[in-house]
Amino acid sequence: MGGKYLTTMGNHEKTVTSLCMDSSGGRLLAGSLDHHVKVYDVQSFKMVYNISYPAPVLSVALSPDNTMLAVGMTSGVFSLRKRTVGVKEQAADAAAQQAKRMPRAGTTAFFLRGSANKGADDDLRIEQKRRKGLADYDQFLRKFEYARALDAVLSNNRTGLTVVSLLQELVHRDGLNTALAGRDELSLDPIVRFVVKFIDHPRYTSVLIKVTEVLLDIYGDLLHQSGRIAELLGRLRVKVRLELRLQQDLTMLLGSMEMLMSACEISHTKPAGSEQDTAA
Repeated sequence: MGGKYLTTMGNHEKTVTSLCMDSSGGRLLAGSLDHHVKVYDVQSFKMVYNISYPAPVLSVALSPDNTMLAVGMTSGVFSLRKRTVGVKEQAADAAAQQAKRMPRAGTTAFFLRGSANKGADDDLRIEQKRRKGLADYDQFLRKFEYARALDAVLSNNRTGLTVVSLLQELVHRDGLNTALAGRDELSLDPIVRFVVKFIDHPRYTSVLIKVTEVLLDIYGDLLHQSGRIAELLGRLRVKVRLELRLQQDLTMLLGSMEMLMSACEISHTKPAGSEQDTAA
């Protein structure tokens, strides 16, 4: 306590030559020239035990487990006493040592306790699956950085469904114009290439048509200045024309099939009497 005076113990008749404490810090041992080693309780500073020796005591030491007491005397005699420990006391000491080694709750060591234990070979191991964090484009979406989110989803070889899902989310947030505006030739190139690649995909067509309309509204007057973008738009025009022609052919085929189906239904529903009249 910083040198604060606590008490004075006057149980020895001669000079005290040696002091030591037990491992728990609860007992103080004092050796003196009056042939005695006395044990004090640190809480109350009262003497709880007294050991007598045949000669003046010069030094006192106690083993870490508090079972061996070593005493040196002026006569040159070295005394070693062993204390018998009961089963209950052993269990109490083991529990105290375990509690002393246990880290304090709330500390890092407390939460990491047992992590170094590898276990036996035949132990059942349960692997803990760590939850995956948000993707980079999702993190940008949470920060309302729509342009960076679109660049991130296009730059890491994501699947077409992932890119279209992000574009659909931008449409719902009214952030498609923000994500596409303010771009140069290099940043526009991956967007236009993606549109050209997937414009004829049935699941993506409606979303990519909106993207194309926004691109033409923003950069319509500037697209002729970039040879790369102009080439991609030419490929997009050819692909859209082929898709329209295919849709027209399919529409004509569908109309022919409907006519055939209608003729079949009429032939099956024609009355039987009309056939007899024709034969007559």
